[in-house]
Amino acid sequence: MRVIYSRPHLQGRKLFEEILKYGQTWRLGANEATELDVFQPVTIGNKKLPVGRYTLYAIPKAGYWTIAVNNDLDLWGLKQDVSKDLLRVEVPVTYYNPVMEYFTMVFEKSDTGANLIIAWDDALVKLPITI
Repeated sequence: MRVIYSRPHLQGRKLFEEILKYGQTWRLGANEATELDVFQPVTIGNKKLPVGRYTLYAIPKAGYWTIAVNNDLDLWGLKQDVSKDLLRVEVPVTYYNPVMEYFTMVFEKSDTGANLIIAWDDALVKLPITI
């Protein structure tokens, strides 16, 4: 797998007051829609995802984020067509982590595959992906 995204930064702004809004869809980055490339079948949230290219979106809430995997590709900005969502999964968010000035996404190996770590400011989400 690989994830392709743009890295906005805080620049002195407050994440959930000036950049993101709870309950509103976010493209997980800036500029082009964030892409997840899957090179072998995986499972996310008890749903199988075949090999392919996908876009990722999030709907942040105070205690959890909904992560959507969508098959609408090559988009600029936030033009999510929810009818093309292949799956949605709710994952817990933690706060008071070390502050990340730049939005960051990275894979972390797990016993069942990998977690996609999504972090910005002091918020951190782990999306479990089973291989």
